[in-house]
Amino acid sequence: MRFLQKVLPLFTNFTKDYMQVQEVFIKKLKETVSPNVSLSEELADLLGISSDSAYRRLRNETEFTLKEVHTISKHFNISVDSLFAFNNDFVTCNYIKLTDSAENFEKYLSGLAGQLKILKQLQNRKIIYAAEEVPIFHSLGTDPMRAFKLFYWQRSVLNVPEYQNIKFTLDLIPKKLLEIASEINEYYKHVPSIEIWTDNTILTTVKQIEFYFESGAFKDKEDALLVLEHLHIMVNSLNNYCEHDSKIKEENFKLYNSDLVIGTNCIHISTEQYNSSYISFNTLNSLTSTNRVFCEEIEHWMKNLMKKSTLISGSAEKQRFRFFNNMRKHISACEERIKNY
Repeated sequence: MRFLQKVLPLFTNFTKDYMQVQEVFIKKLKETVSPNVSLSEELADLLGISSDSAYRRLRNETEFTLKEVHTISKHFNISVDSLFAFNNDFVTCNYIKLTDSAENFEKYLSGLAGQLKILKQLQNRKIIYAAEEVPIFHSLGTDPMRAFKLFYWQRSVLNVPEYQNIKFTLDLIPKKLLEIASEINEYYKHVPSIEIWTDNTILTTVKQIEFYFESGAFKDKEDALLVLEHLHIMVNSLNNYCEHDSKIKEENFKLYNSDLVIGTNCIHISTEQYNSSYISFNTLNSLTSTNRVFCEEIEHWMKNLMKKSTLISGSAEKQRFRFFNNMRKHISACEERIKNY
């Protein structure tokens, strides 16, 4: 009897702690799935259980088995170790292996499109983007820009074998990849966002185009000039967003010009359901975390960066003209160098 009196409180505390962890797991699971998807039916099919059993698990009345947690985590790409990261000095991150594989890259783009599609449907969602280089969403705005960036990333960043010994042409990239890239650009237009650029943000793309031309990676000079022409189009679209505070008809866009060096691409996403932050590495990939303390610190840093930056969207005509005129000069100078090469 004395043994039970000692053991039962320990067992009760363990069960209570486990159910708290499961509650966090369920919350993360609900954040991952689109609002118009029946999660109980999805789980029932995935785990081979009845809808009623799935409901009990989602109401936190029945424990998930270890095998079920593994199956769900793998299917929905949920980090299980993050559920146990209660120490504020410890942050778990997710990432997708991209190098050396065109298949992984396609999965990465499809995943990004899927995340933006879900984000588009959520309430009070917002993206803050501190951009060391042109955000991927803008880079995928037109077919020539899409084709060039998809080629560049796979050839020079990800080292995909099939792109190593060929020259760039506009019809080189598979149609499916271009369609996914177009979806990413379109979904982003519907998500309210704040972006922070520097005067040098555009330079990375300009230098990529010029380097590829000088190293013979373009099959024709005209293709290089066409990509630069569409970089002008991208800048004009961004200028238009700034003038109207909008990427579409509703007010959903603000752009800041920072004099400080940003150092890396950093993205913070906030919704009523969850927050997440992305820190770029290897040019294209990113480390992703939903750790509350970490996300709050990223958001705090970004807000401080905005305070020290100049708002160039809305009524700031003088600052906006200077900012975009500087970008156009960089692109035009590159065009002249290529024409006279």
